[in-house]
Amino acid sequence: MIKVIQITDIHLVPRGTELRRLDPERRFRDCLEQIEAEHWDAMAVVVSGDLTDSGDRPSYELLRDILADYWLPPVYLTLGNHDRRSTFSHVFPGAVDARTDAVQAQIDLGSQQGLVLDTWMEGEHAGTLCPQRLDWLAERLRLDPRPALLFMHHAPLRVALKRIDQIPLLSDNELWETLAPFRDRVRHIFFGHMHRNVSGSWRGVPFTVLSGTTHHGMLDFKTEFIRDTILDPFYAVILVDDRDIVVHFNQVRRHWEATTRRPGPTNADLRESADIVA
Repeated sequence: MIKVIQITDIHLVPRGTELRRLDPERRFRDCLEQIEAEHWDAMAVVVSGDLTDSGDRPSYELLRDILADYWLPPVYLTLGNHDRRSTFSHVFPGAVDARTDAVQAQIDLGSQQGLVLDTWMEGEHAGTLCPQRLDWLAERLRLDPRPALLFMHHAPLRVALKRIDQIPLLSDNELWETLAPFRDRVRHIFFGHMHRNVSGSWRGVPFTVLSGTTHHGMLDFKTEFIRDTILDPFYAVILVDDRDIVVHFNQVRRHWEATTRRPGPTNADLRESADIVA
């Protein structure tokens, strides 16, 4: 089976500061340490948005430095509502698609393909996919006949959580119109943004929402704001073959003890040539 790792909503802040009494850097590192030790055989790691909490340059520089500290599969990044594309592009210039000015990427997964989409919308917590980004998506699906897994931050549906339902992907109809001609090849869509583990189907397409590495949203259908609770960080292990898709939510215990570590380049080597491709 093909293995892909999803991480989301890491909400990094400048080194030495905290977010809601949490240390986002430590929680992200706890996940990466386990992925390095146990999932180095994955074909890709996708970090699906809210890379930082405020879109500031020191936090993006911290992200770059953290990723260089680990021996990981190729890492693909995209943006969420807490990010800022202009600042991100200064630190990760090669990650921005020149044609769309968006952080999008196609991943070679052997018999499958991964498509990472940028739903960031300037000045808003809701998301969108503009015509240029949707054209990019349609072109990849048209030119590549392989089945596709999609990754993005915002979800194009309502889930009965009142605050989350106010800030979804607003271009849901436009996304569907783009995907509909290729519906038989769109196998699964993976989201972040909700800070909860959620699954279901959108217009018949299976989807999974991953909680992330920082705060976790409580199940509350009544209030108009997001009520948070603190759990250990999550990442997802996605297993894919030509017939089935299985998603495991893995909750990382803080200061877990690794018993093995795969030999590889030194941290200094990785810092010089980190495999950050989107």
